[in-house]
Amino acid sequence: MPYLINKDIQKLIKLNSIITTPSFNKNQIQPASLDLSLSSRCYRIKASFIPNNQKISKIIKELSLVNIDLNNEYLLEKNCIYLCELNEKLNLPKEIKGKSNPKSTTGRLDIFTRLITENGTEYDEINYNYSGKLYLEIIPQSFSIKLRKNICLNQVRFFEGIDESIKNKLKISVSIEKGKVSAYRAKKITSSIDLTKINHYLKEKYWEEIVPKKNSFIIEKDEFYILRSKEFIVIPENNAAELEPFKDSFGNFRVHYAGFFDPGFGLPTGVPAVLELRAYDTPFMIKDGQLVGQLNFYQIEKNSKNIYGKNIKSNYYNQRLKLAKQFK
Repeated sequence: MPYLINKDIQKLIKLNSIITTPSFNKNQIQPASLDLSLSSRCYRIKASFIPNNQKISKIIKELSLVNIDLNNEYLLEKNCIYLCELNEKLNLPKEIKGKSNPKSTTGRLDIFTRLITENGTEYDEINYNYSGKLYLEIIPQSFSIKLRKNICLNQVRFFEGIDESIKNKLKISVSIEKGKVSAYRAKKITSSIDLTKINHYLKEKYWEEIVPKKNSFIIEKDEFYILRSKEFIVIPENNAAELEPFKDSFGNFRVHYAGFFDPGFGLPTGVPAVLELRAYDTPFMIKDGQLVGQLNFYQIEKNSKNIYGKNIKSNYYNQRLKLAKQFK
C-alpha cells in the first residue's frame, strides 16, 4: 500500500479530492503527510463518541455543552473534551484512504487527539472514497492549552491500493542512565500553554527532571512521562515509518502516542525517538532497554528535495531528550 508523498498530496488538492480553505498554508504539506488545521467551529462536549451511522451534526446537538468560536483565542481546560471541525474536507477517490495521528508537538504536550469522520466506525481511519467533513476530538491531559483557528494538531497520511507491506522492522526500547536526566514528568500545575509561543516557557515550571539512582525508575499511575529511545533512528529518503506500540504483555504501561516518521528523519547519523509513556492500573518499574514498540518501515517514492530536516524547518530534526517546541 504505497504512501503518497508531497507531490501526490498536491495533486489531490488540485483535483479537489482534498478541499482546502483560503487560509491553507503550503507548509501544511509535509514530505509524506498533510497537517490538518482547526476551523473556527469548536464545541465542548459531554462525552467522546464514534458516529457509526449517525450524522456528527446530530451528535453535536445532543452532546454539546458550549459553542466555541476559535476566531478568538480560547482556553481548552485540562481533562475536558472538545470537538473541533477541521478546515480541510475530503472527496477521496475509491482507491485512496487515509490514517491520522497527532503531530509530534501534540504528543509531547499530552494533548489527546482523535480524528472523526462522518458515519465512521473507528477513530483516525479515513475510508476509501470518503467524502465529507473532518472533525478532531481534543482532550488536554496534562496542561490546559490556548488555541485559535488554523493551528494544526494532527496530520493525515494517504495510501493508494490495498497491498500494505512492511519493508523492515526495528524494535524500540527506552534509554535510562543512572545519574543522568533520563526522563521528564509533567507537573500538576494550573498554568496554561499558548501553542503559538515557541521557545517561550521555562521547562522547570512544567516538568520535573527524572535522574534515576540506577538504570531504572518507577513510572507512577496516571502520570505522563517523556523519555527517549535507546536506538538512534534513520529513516531513508525512500521510506516512511510508523511506531507501533507493543501489546500489554510487555508491561502495564503504554507508549501514549504512536508516532509517524517522515522520510529523512535522523539523517545522516541518526537521532533517538522521543517517547510519551503512561502507566495504567498500577505503578510500573521501567528499565533501561525495556521494549516499548516497533518501528515499521514502508517504502515510498524517493524525493530528496523534500525530506525531514533543517531545510524544511522541522522542529525536532536534531533532537535528543527533547520537550515540545514551546519550552526553552
